[in-house]
Amino acid sequence: MKPKTIIFGLLAAVVIIVLFNNKEEASFWFFGEIRTSKLLILGIFFLLGVIMGGILFRRRRKPTSTTSAHDNQPIPANDEVSADPYPHLSAEDRNFLGKND
Repeated sequence: MKPKTIIFGLLAAVVIIVLFNNKEEASFWFFGEIRTSKLLILGIFFLLGVIMGGILFRRRRKPTSTTSAHDNQPIPANDEVSADPYPHLSAEDRNFLGKND
């Protein structure tokens, strides 16, 4: 089993234990007094937290097009290879990176 699956299973077990040990009635204020079980209140807020966490911490897709200005330049043939292996760097960038050849 993968560690992620084990952690998810343990977390789900803990959540179920906590939810079902809180069955007594409680009052909840949400634009008026609501009397309901703690199980329902905790379950709803847990689901809201999972949904909000999923929205906030979802992985972003990388852009499909990763072209830059120097990608469209023609590739020189073997006899036309310049002595400069980094033609796209400015003199200042070469200084910073220590590429002074």
